[in-house]
Amino acid sequence: MKKLINIDGRTVALTLTGKGEPLFFLHGWGGTKESWGKLTAELEKLGIDEERSLVALDFPGFGESEEPVRPWGVSDYAHFFEKLVAGCYREFDWSGNYDLAVHSFGGRVALKLLSTDFEHQITERPDKLVLIAAAGVKHQPSMRLRAAGVAAKAGKRVMKLPVLKKLAPAAQKILYRILKSHDYEKSTGIMRETFLKIIDEDLAASISHVKNPALVIWGKKDSYVPYSDGLMMHKYILGSQLITVPDGRHGIHKTHAAMLAPHIADFLRK
Repeated sequence: MKKLINIDGRTVALTLTGKGEPLFFLHGWGGTKESWGKLTAELEKLGIDEERSLVALDFPGFGESEEPVRPWGVSDYAHFFEKLVAGCYREFDWSGNYDLAVHSFGGRVALKLLSTDFEHQITERPDKLVLIAAAGVKHQPSMRLRAAGVAAKAGKRVMKLPVLKKLAPAAQKILYRILKSHDYEKSTGIMRETFLKIIDEDLAASISHVKNPALVIWGKKDSYVPYSDGLMMHKYILGSQLITVPDGRHGIHKTHAAMLAPHIADFLRK
């Protein structure tokens, strides 16, 4: 069931199925609530929708939800999410805490929510965490990326020459592929500035703040958020479980949904 909910005058789209304690799904950058469709379908086959309300949302700036009116950072998204949680609890008459399943960018929001210095606006808190290729660790750029960045700055000056202006868009696309900045390439306006703010924040220190029961799931061939990040999260989130998908890449919640669903169901039922 698709729902539209108003948060601070902004329309936010979400899907809701099942009943019981809520399990929120937070998508990655460029994703939407539909990104979780395969995994939630597999979980429903296992009867999780008889025990949990499954809620997948479109973050502001994605899917059917309106963009922010200014560039947002991770804290803005975390505070927004808490307001959405509060709105859902009122509308659907829920009580108690909630569980979280996150992918990539959604992991940044989860780490921010669980940082000891985050100022919560609601009494409800995340309980169990399913961290799928969760982003948040800032990596130093390689020598190749640094060289490409220098080339980008020089290229901008060159491309301003009248004779080369028409070639600029094609040149940018080639450069973004070299930099693996597909998310930046696809973003525009406020969301492009938002993306830069998001990736500039290092949340590595927040990993050890997480005291929740956690299931860490990672693809060993993930080229966006490296497997080493998953090992770090497993190490510093005490008591966490780690599921490694040997042939998995970044979108394992879609490509390996049938494989992952039983692990997630067992974790939620413990």
